[in-house]
Amino acid sequence: MTHRELMQRYLERLGLAAAPPPSWAGLKHLVARHLESIPFENLDVLAGIRPDLSTEGVLRKVVIRRRGGFCYELNEAFRALLEHVGFSVRRIEARVWSAPKQKFGPPFDHLALVVSLPEGEFLTDVGFGDNNRTPLRLPRDSLADLSGSYTLEPLSAELALLARADRPLYQTALATRTLEAFAPMYRFHQTSPESFFTRDLVCTRATADGRITINGERLSIIEGPNRVETVGQDRRSALEQYFGIIEEEPSC
Repeated sequence: MTHRELMQRYLERLGLAAAPPPSWAGLKHLVARHLESIPFENLDVLAGIRPDLSTEGVLRKVVIRRRGGFCYELNEAFRALLEHVGFSVRRIEARVWSAPKQKFGPPFDHLALVVSLPEGEFLTDVGFGDNNRTPLRLPRDSLADLSGSYTLEPLSAELALLARADRPLYQTALATRTLEAFAPMYRFHQTSPESFFTRDLVCTRATADGRITINGERLSIIEGPNRVETVGQDRRSALEQYFGIIEEEPSC
């Protein structure tokens, strides 16, 4: 399969026959379609599948295997798609806020993106789970959407803070980073018992009017003001029904 064919299949997974123009409106549309089509999930980590971090590998996972992933995978795949359709985009690293520890994590704890447009530079993220659904303009911006209220504030010329109304989300350094620089933390989150991703299942995606989430054995469906939670539902059936994912057996 050629790279062009792979990117076309990526767009089709987002429900698009063709890419929108590389504009502010086009970026917002691609982000919204990505958040609603491709879940944030850690199934490979739980199954003992631990590939090296590469653009080819994450594209294969998202497009060919039709899976989701976490930040390093989702945002790197999305970066490749954005670049292919004509956007100027770069990787940045971030330190995620830990509420239990009341501090930010280590550098390269998270991979996010900055997209450059005539209107300015925009913090863009399809790999954080439940976060803002529209990119935020650097260095300062705010918005409210279905997922909550968000602010982006400069801490210095090189640092910015993304926060929800009730807590910080992450502190990001705005310098461009190579994909290789994220590899050690990618491996940490695949293997360490201290990582959030090695503990229990999380699988979530946005919908047009809410969100669907599996966390452990709990299924949560939010539709507008209504929230329904089910505990003990067969998660294999839920993964297939709501996310189109067939769960793989853990490796020995």
